[in-house]
Amino acid sequence: MLSLLHIENIAVIERADIQFDPGFNALTGETGAGKSIVIDAISAVLGTSRELIRTGAKSALVNAVFTGVSGLGWLEENGVPAGEELLLQREIQGDGRNVCRVDGRPLTVAQLRELGRQLLNIHGQHDG
Repeated sequence: MLSLLHIENIAVIERADIQFDPGFNALTGETGAGKSIVIDAISAVLGTSRELIRTGAKSALVNAVFTGVSGLGWLEENGVPAGEELLLQREIQGDGRNVCRVDGRPLTVAQLRELGRQLLNIHGQHDG
């Protein structure tokens, strides 16, 4: 379960921390409130989306803490010990470079995307 999201320099968000509680969480608000930016930040830390850097910033950073992920096959296959929490980090540089980490261990964007598919599904209002 996604329990904490830390966002820096994504679109119009300079810095934000969002805590998700156990159970159902919904992002609601009027048009323009920033719901899509939060979803884009989550997508970025899961290995997709990359053109999100806030105007004037040199880089963007998204951290996501997941809980309850023990027994996840990807972790075992890639030598990442499963603990109580799993920290994903992605820093996106203005020149297109990425620094990705899982629990402090470096990984590629492709590996991050593969892991992300096992951690979270995002569905929009028009998904079938």
